[in-house]
Amino acid sequence: MKALLIVLCLLFVIGIISPANAQQLQFKKSSDSDTYTYNYKWVDQAKQTNTLSFSVDKTTAQEQYKNQTVFKPEIAQRYVYVELMKQAQKVSPKEARVTIQQRGERLEMKVSSRDQAMLDKWKSLMSEKQESAFDDYLFANHYTRFVNHLGQEGVIPDHIRYIQQSRAFLLPAAQAIYEQLDEGTDTRAYVNLMLGWIQSIPYNQLTSRVDANGAGFFTPLEVLNNNKGDCDSKATLTASLMRSLLPDLSMAMVYLPNHALLAVNLGERPNEKSINIRGAQHVLIEPTGPAMVGIGEISDETARHIANGSYKVVMIP
Repeated sequence: MKALLIVLCLLFVIGIISPANAQQLQFKKSSDSDTYTYNYKWVDQAKQTNTLSFSVDKTTAQEQYKNQTVFKPEIAQRYVYVELMKQAQKVSPKEARVTIQQRGERLEMKVSSRDQAMLDKWKSLMSEKQESAFDDYLFANHYTRFVNHLGQEGVIPDHIRYIQQSRAFLLPAAQAIYEQLDEGTDTRAYVNLMLGWIQSIPYNQLTSRVDANGAGFFTPLEVLNNNKGDCDSKATLTASLMRSLLPDLSMAMVYLPNHALLAVNLGERPNEKSINIRGAQHVLIEPTGPAMVGIGEISDETARHIANGSYKVVMIP
């Protein structure tokens, strides 16, 4: 394992697109012993007032995951150190000797043996343990390794896992959106209505990374409960909603250097921005707000990154 990975900040205010900003007129949240209930009212790009109400099962939502906590490299290193020490205790002195030291933000591990075979064996085992211990820590805290388009390594909240875990409790919300549409309405109408609602949720600029328990990311449940979210938080919520109602739709998270959005296989239409994923065009959708934009509309800055190939695609199962 290389030096402990850093948390990537995915922040970006969509303020350079020409359409009007989303306007949330009302947000109300209530709860009882069994459910959370949410009520929204907002004005869309066509100056139409929309409302949305739904309830989710409180137990299901809370049991899926805890709120995202901050990634602290020093705590992760301490966890890895303890696990390596446990592994080192399994080494017979007749085979090899292992020493592990903490050097600031680094762990130094040395393996020595008079037998080359034993040296190779324990070097390999200790190295594997170091990697697996770090991965175990990330998994337990809902983080995952990330490699951007330049090959730089980092750690980000496990957006894909949150999407998968949120599907069940968000199904009532997805159904409530769908029920507002006329019978026979296509998928695009559903996505656009959902986008307008999520874009109207206030954007959290996160001027300090200590916001949201220091992690800077709100889970789908936190976005609903706090009525705010940044780009990756809103993209994760949007993907969760789409996946709960459209289980076979091909989707991906698209990571730019300082932003995140979605790519969805909804078919191509003129003037819509899209990217090719596995031989199929996936149209880009921008849930962040506050700009009220539809399917295939993105900011100039996002368009430049896409044109330059400065992005990383992660498929959503």
